Amino acid sequence: MNEAKTETTTITPSTYGEDLASIHNIGYDFYARGLVPSLLEILKKAGLAGSVVVDLGCGSGIWAEKLHEAGYRPVGVDISPAMIALAQRRVPDAEFHVASFLDFNLPQCGAITAFGEVLCYQFDRSNNRRALARLFRRVYEALLPGGLFIFDIVEIGLDRGRAPTWRSGDDWACLVAFEHDDRRKQLIRHITTFREVGEHYRRGQETHCVQLYDRRDVARLLRQAGFRVRVVRHFGDYDLLPKRVGFTARKMS
Repeated sequence: MNEAKTETTTITPSTYGEDLASIHNIGYDFYARGLVPSLLEILKKAGLAGSVVVDLGCGSGIWAEKLHEAGYRPVGVDISPAMIALAQRRVPDAEFHVASFLDFNLPQCGAITAFGEVLCYQFDRSNNRRALARLFRRVYEALLPGGLFIFDIVEIGLDRGRAPTWRSGDDWACLVAFEHDDRRKQLIRHITTFREVGEHYRRGQETHCVQLYDRRDVARLLRQAGFRVRVVRHFGDYDLLPKRVGFTARKMS
């Protein structure tokens, strides 16, 4: 990163502001891109080709773009206006909404997805176990018979004792420090960004709280909502990282 004057700006906390959204789009896109082939195969095998797919926490629209290219009708939902702006530029013909997944009016659809620990984020402060149970029931009602709900969560113990990390590109850098709230079973990420804007590097900070779950508890909530559930450590050929677990939940009727 070139030496330059640094100015500080205040970024809306906990919602992926403009700078972090841009950095995540170009520097942390490997998970979304890595999942694509396996997810498309899962949808195809389920007989859902061409259906509406709602992506909760769609981010910058990487998955929505691949869905659109494959003939699906993606609907993206994200609480971050900056992420939705990137997604709309990436897939102008797709439908995107700035909203919390907890109160978005889900349309009838063939599949609903949520990747990158989306359901664990505490961006919406009403997100908790009870809210998740309500979401699962709403998802079940929105899916057509045979429809799929595919998502991942992070488990208790994620990043415990992990040293601060960083990544950088030609015009950006991102540093992350980790903290645990054992009483609430939450991981807190303290994120500092530097992004080149004109002749300066702009510094920003965000704090992201992530709820940690027991996979058995999440599977139980899904079954209570009516789903047939598979708990997985990989989607197709794509292995999830440690302390991440995936769910493929199907509405049978």
